[in-house]
Amino acid sequence: MRIELTDAEALVLSDWLHRNSKNQELFDDFAEQYVMWNIDCQLEKKLVFPTDYTDAIARARDTVKANY
Repeated sequence: MRIELTDAEALVLSDWLHRNSKNQELFDDFAEQYVMWNIDCQLEKKLVFPTDYTDAIARARDTVKANY
């Protein structure tokens, strides 16, 4: 399976996955958490995380919202 995301979408998704990956209330089964971890790891391999992460994630969120 292939999913295409813009750089901004990928950064926003990666941030959300990372923040929520240990929130057990999100999961009905450990399989769901494992899938989330897998997606997060794949994104981490592809993304270049900027040194100004806080500003970059804010810009990425604004970009995503502007495009929807």
